[in-house]
Amino acid sequence: MNSYLISKNKITVAKPCKFSLVRDHPLSVMLLDSETDSSLINSQNGDKKSLGKTNSIETKLVTTTWNGLDPLSAAISSSAEDENSIVNEDESVLKFGKEKNVYIGSDFNHWQSFRTKILNKFNTADKLTIRSSFQFDKGTLSTPNVSQKVRTRLEQLDEMEEGSINEMHDLSQQEYIKRIEEMNVAIKNAWESDQRVKALKIVIQCTKQLSSINVMHFYPSKFVLITDILDNFGELVYDRIEKKIHNQIEDAKETCLNWFYKISSIRELLPRFYIECSVLQIYSFLITRENQREEYERILLRLTRMTRGIGDPLVSIYCRVYLCRIVIKLFPESKKIFLQNIYDIIDNVDQLTCHYVRDSLMAQNIEYPLYYSLFHPAMDWIFNCLFYKGSNYDNILKYFRNKIEFFKNTSCSAFVLSSMIMSFPPSFIAQNLANLVTLIKNIYHNNQIEDQRSKGCDYPKYLLVKNIGESLVHEDDFIEKYSVDKNLLFVDLWTLCRNVEQPRKEFLSCLETWSEIIAKYSSVEHINKLLGEIIQNITANNREPYDNVQQLLHILQKIIMNGSKRIGYEQFFSMNNLLPFLDLFKKEAIKIDAYKLIVSSYNKNCSVIDDSRMNDAPDPVILNAMTYLCKLIHDSIDSLTLEDEKRQISTLIIGFIRRVSYKQQQDLEARLNFYIESRANFSNLDPVLSFIVHQVNTLAMDAYRFVNGRHTKKTISFVNACMAFSYITIPSMYDIFLRLQLYLSSSHVALVNGCLPQTDAFIKFTITLIRQLPPYSESFDGKLYSNDEFLHSYSSQLLSTLIVVPDNPELGILYLFKGLYNVLKEFRFESNSNYKLLIWMNMAKYLATCIQDNYPYHVDRLDSNDSLYAQDEEFIKEVETYFDIIFQESLDMFKKFQHDFNVKQQCNIALDFINLIINFGNIQKMSHVINQLWKWTCKTLAKHNFHCFDHKMKSIYNYLGKTVDIQLKMN
Repeated sequence: MNSYLISKNKITVAKPCKFSLVRDHPLSVMLLDSETDSSLINSQNGDKKSLGKTNSIETKLVTTTWNGLDPLSAAISSSAEDENSIVNEDESVLKFGKEKNVYIGSDFNHWQSFRTKILNKFNTADKLTIRSSFQFDKGTLSTPNVSQKVRTRLEQLDEMEEGSINEMHDLSQQEYIKRIEEMNVAIKNAWESDQRVKALKIVIQCTKQLSSINVMHFYPSKFVLITDILDNFGELVYDRIEKKIHNQIEDAKETCLNWFYKISSIRELLPRFYIECSVLQIYSFLITRENQREEYERILLRLTRMTRGIGDPLVSIYCRVYLCRIVIKLFPESKKIFLQNIYDIIDNVDQLTCHYVRDSLMAQNIEYPLYYSLFHPAMDWIFNCLFYKGSNYDNILKYFRNKIEFFKNTSCSAFVLSSMIMSFPPSFIAQNLANLVTLIKNIYHNNQIEDQRSKGCDYPKYLLVKNIGESLVHEDDFIEKYSVDKNLLFVDLWTLCRNVEQPRKEFLSCLETWSEIIAKYSSVEHINKLLGEIIQNITANNREPYDNVQQLLHILQKIIMNGSKRIGYEQFFSMNNLLPFLDLFKKEAIKIDAYKLIVSSYNKNCSVIDDSRMNDAPDPVILNAMTYLCKLIHDSIDSLTLEDEKRQISTLIIGFIRRVSYKQQQDLEARLNFYIESRANFSNLDPVLSFIVHQVNTLAMDAYRFVNGRHTKKTISFVNACMAFSYITIPSMYDIFLRLQLYLSSSHVALVNGCLPQTDAFIKFTITLIRQLPPYSESFDGKLYSNDEFLHSYSSQLLSTLIVVPDNPELGILYLFKGLYNVLKEFRFESNSNYKLLIWMNMAKYLATCIQDNYPYHVDRLDSNDSLYAQDEEFIKEVETYFDIIFQESLDMFKKFQHDFNVKQQCNIALDFINLIINFGNIQKMSHVINQLWKWTCKTLAKHNFHCFDHKMKSIYNYLGKTVDIQLKMN
């Protein structure tokens, strides 16, 4: 009740209210006859005669038609009204709660995301207290009968707010949450057992917890927990009334009015406000569609004014949060409600520095920056609701600017401006950047001339500057798009950053955000100046070592990712503050992380090569600087370095080497010199050495392409130097598999370029290295696996190479093959391995190829053994000798390991044996072997009804039938 209307000019005293005799209880909605109803009306109008009828009226009041049940406890019997009238009236009722609100789209930032952030951020290790009349140690609620409810209904209501108060002290956060959840469960149990008053009583006790700010930094989370209970309670009330609305409209409306009548009887403002907000959606059963907007705005504005009566600013603003939650659910397009709440917050922002708040903060040892942070989730939510599908930005900013001159402490209003900046769209921030900068200057300038009362209450200036930067980061090309003055950006705002008198962490937090903007839009001088400011701030006054280096790493990352590509790495490395900035990282591991950032940025920004600059030599400054950084990263590897980190470092260094290779595409000698230097710098990483060897082999092939395969004396010397590089580098690697592959690929390059001595040397090393190959290797998960499969694949590649490699006349016929055969005989295959047979068959195929007049493939300008020997008898005899040995060994292995293959594999191998004999040309000598293999194959295929080899067998049958007389039959 507003008894006093206060204005600046006068105070108007309202007339006193007339009191009348109250004859009904807030919970009792009784059905009276016409005589009783008229008597009550007359008594309220001051009819003295009605007072004489008090006794008779009271007698009739006791004799009600509700049979011991009030509207909150049980369903009322169906009305006997006409069905058509019920339908018509039902259509006029407005239902907000369960309808899909088309105004709110998927782009709206719902409360659930705010809820999660609040619960994650605002935690406490302090002990909490619950002050309530709720008995936590009680068991489950029993369901009373109807007579019990009749006798105890009024007693429960009278005790609702006057029961014995219990306090639970020294609760941890988890224990506190558990107790709150117990109250939530008790509400549901009471509701399900038709104890509506009991449920309401518990809800009142829950909401009273929000009046306590004993542990202030936990208050936002406490608000979330309590309002979850209020939401559940509101749904229970709504669902119950909604069930009645279809066939008991009048009774449902009576129940709605009864609820609000009962809520209005709650004496304390805070529970009354919260509970009315929680059940506000049942107004939809009382409001018709014609006047829905006016009625809802009237109710919501009344609730908004109620929050003005809550003295504590923190409690008050979270009341507004809950009200806005209800508004966005029921009537989201009513921007007037959100706007009024924002105006009220701005008008009363000076309360944050009152003596009551200061004393509370001092008692809990809380400083004002932390206190202001408790308000940000509330402000963010209200602005989120206000600015959704709205554009009240100018009005809000103008209203705030006009109000701050009346504040006693203007700096405390900065937290409102900070929330505005975070809620405004980046485009609006860019357009009004000058106004915002002026506003910030005025706020803190006015505060400097105020009395000592405001000392210590300032809102951190760095947060305002930081929030502006975070907003501008999301607006691309805002300087050109909105014609922003660069002096305003890099002079005025830079001055605000420099004047941030905060601890080092806060200062760097501000610069961390602005470093990206400075790197994107300013010159190299400003970037260098930024680094100098950081160095000066950290090293001034012999401050202690800076521990939180992540901010420095982020600043470096933003500068090199956004600035180095734009200004060029030449200017980036020429900044005189760069190396002193890197020296700020005292720990070696952090320094290495900084170097990795620079190298990674260089690799990414240089990934796209400009064809017009392909032939340009790399800048010596960049080349030396990047080589130096990569060398430092490489030297950081020790015995404790993890394999994953080694792979990461190898990837970075390989990326750098690849970029330099692109830049030196045409200068072959410079590339070779760079690879020689890189080999010396990065000798501890096998992947890097392997990449360098591949690059050198590629270099030799580039020389081959430049002369179209016709080497001059100079180019052949260069290729020999490349082969010598690979020959020396490969043995220094630890991984035997890597060495085998590199020896083979290097032999191919040497062979194509006609370097036969180098080819022989590479293949000899390969064969020798196979002898060192272990039979088993260990996988990443620690399991052992056989190397038989790898050896089968590798030997196939090697045998394919040996076909075109000519023999050295001084070393004899097939000396390389003989060495390979001897090594493979010594290798320890698995006892049940099939790969040995497959390898032996490949060797037999190799010998069958060697005896042919013309090999299937050749190397340009190189004579192979088919040209060198020209079917020499000694050569043929030597090949036949080894073929007979290997073929017989293969047959023996096939008989031994036959059952280790499936049927199709067995038949295929048998046919391969026949083809080997045919290709070798010794059919008559081995005709008995052919007949045995043929009969066995035909029998096996017929037994299993396989036809997949019909074409292959037909070809063999036709060939043998035409050439020699062998007894073959086709099944």
